[in-house]
Amino acid sequence: MDSVGPLIEGIAGSSKVLASDAYKWFEYLKGQNTRRLKLHYQNSPKVGLPDRISTAFVGGGSHWFVEFQFGTTSDIYLSEWLPSEGMSFDRRKTHYFHIGRDTTHLDDASLSVTEAGEKLASVLHELAEFARKHDHLKHWAVNFNNAITTLESSEPQESDEFLPVGAYSVKAHQLILGSFASWVFGGMGSWSDLAFNDEDQEHYESLSETLYTALCDAIVSGVNSFS
Repeated sequence: MDSVGPLIEGIAGSSKVLASDAYKWFEYLKGQNTRRLKLHYQNSPKVGLPDRISTAFVGGGSHWFVEFQFGTTSDIYLSEWLPSEGMSFDRRKTHYFHIGRDTTHLDDASLSVTEAGEKLASVLHELAEFARKHDHLKHWAVNFNNAITTLESSEPQESDEFLPVGAYSVKAHQLILGSFASWVFGGMGSWSDLAFNDEDQEHYESLSETLYTALCDAIVSGVNSFS
């Protein structure tokens, strides 16, 4: 990853690289007296494919922001997979562009960990039931049931470097890992690459949209529960 104070299609700013990896970024934030990081997302304003479909493509999906909170103000970074044309950054990396400085704290409308977990579990159960009704989707039923198990009963592991034991509550830990296990959106061969007839198609699209929203909400709720 690169953390940059950049230029994104009309947003004035410097293209100086502030940090070339996550560890250096955290050191930079520490030096800026950052008190807290918060995660936010919003649906893409682009007209066309829904975010759950466009997430399979570079530059697609929802917009994800990281808020750096100081005493009474915040700086905002936008996560982008691919820089704008003409920018000479490594296109294999995710970039975090500094797009807001000294703003007021963003409103936090995220659900509680419990609410987000219940919402995600509910749609996963519906999806598993839907998949069981179709012979060619039996493996998806297994996938959704495994995600439910992770969401409801996984235990923090000492060997987990991504989510170290003690960093989050057990419920938040389960919510984050359960969200990762539930992510089925992508390109060819993914859950997004299916089609049905009539009512089944409508049900599939409705459940898929509900899952995508529940996943995004769950990730935000789990991550922001850190204190």
